[in-house]
Amino acid sequence: MTIVSSVGTFLKRHRRKLLVSAGIVASGYLAIDYLKNKFFELQDRLASERTAKENLRRRFDQNQEDATFTIMALLPGLSADIIDAYPVESITQQLQQKRSAASRSVVSAEGAPSETGSESVAGAMAPTTTTVEGEASAVLVETRPRASKSQLWQELKIEAIARLFTLIYSTALLVFLTRVQLNILGRKNYVVSVIELADSRRPTGGSGESSSDGEVEEDADERAEREAATNRLYLMFSWWLLNRGWLVLKEQVTTAVERVFGPINPRADLTLEKLSELIGQVQYLIDYPFDSTVAQNFLHNLIPPEELETYVLAQAQQDPSAETEELAPGLRELLDETADLVESPNAGEVIKRLVHTGLSISVSKISQLYPVEEVKEEDEEEEKKLEEKEEEEKENDEDEKEENRKEISPATVKLASILANISKQAHGVGAGTPLEPSEYVTAMANVPDLNAFSAVVYSNFDWRELDSK
Repeated sequence: MTIVSSVGTFLKRHRRKLLVSAGIVASGYLAIDYLKNKFFELQDRLASERTAKENLRRRFDQNQEDATFTIMALLPGLSADIIDAYPVESITQQLQQKRSAASRSVVSAEGAPSETGSESVAGAMAPTTTTVEGEASAVLVETRPRASKSQLWQELKIEAIARLFTLIYSTALLVFLTRVQLNILGRKNYVVSVIELADSRRPTGGSGESSSDGEVEEDADERAEREAATNRLYLMFSWWLLNRGWLVLKEQVTTAVERVFGPINPRADLTLEKLSELIGQVQYLIDYPFDSTVAQNFLHNLIPPEELETYVLAQAQQDPSAETEELAPGLRELLDETADLVESPNAGEVIKRLVHTGLSISVSKISQLYPVEEVKEEDEEEEKKLEEKEEEEKENDEDEKEENRKEISPATVKLASILANISKQAHGVGAGTPLEPSEYVTAMANVPDLNAFSAVVYSNFDWRELDSK
């Protein structure tokens, strides 16, 4: 009894302390349990976010690969149309025929009356007439005057350079437009998948809602079909660039090339630095056709004007009745977003980077025509004299010796040889297959500015909007 009474006395005396201690222990236990649950929730949330980001990254990377595949499916046809629009090979053939005719005339010149150079040129340029005698009267048929060799070289110069520029610009625009279109649709599909996943995780009501499940699934199927049809129509708008947009670009390119390369003689010697400078001038005139401070955004090359949108759909579908139909609201939203992206300042910079990448590949191929080092005989003799002088003046320091050295003249190549290289390059821009893209498309697809712009387009959605849905 003594022990029991002493314990009771102890409890009575320390009752408040014991209650406080018990409360502290219980609160601590509850706090630890709460923190543990929050930690596990945070861990699960971080794991879910990491999985979602990895899924988003995987979808994004696959979307870019699909874009490259689509580009290479469209580029060969576009490239063939551009090559056919410039008669480079025809002009080259005429020059070869004139060269062959000149060779034959030299061989047969002995014993034959010769003409002066001016008379020969005049005879070649003068129109010829042919008399066709009939029973009633004679008819004079006037043929078109043949172009002189210098005229053919001038035409070849403009046509060959303009063709390469048109190919590179058109390829860059096709790469940009396809990336924008597929990233908009990829983002749209991703948002739909997230909403569907969230809906599937929501707890269902009772058995009373089972009767409406079939209607909900049917509505979802109809909505998916409408979205797929809208997406197909949206992708058809690349028809404008492939059939009309590049023609407008062709005129701009030809004008710029004529302004820069027109005064240059095809026989002129050009250093690689000078050639690069001329190419840069052409690009500048194309990018800034109206104002030296405001660059064009190529909207009219990429997207048709609003009054021609139904015409484009009719042509792309080969269905004249589609021209009288109005655009669906979903398709209208896609086109408006595309136009806003094309008109953004960042888009203009991306397109310039793509074009610069293509031109850099072209210049790199042209640089193979230039020897690594070219030393003329006069330079060699001058070099020997300088070496003898340096031996006599050993007391001079190295700086003075270098000042006395004559700089070696940079290597030059005739513009005519460069034109031959450019003509061959044109056929390689659109070469390749969807599985093996051309080096131009591969280089453009890896431009960091393009990938960054594509990421912005792909991730341009509001998470709060998803939460509300």
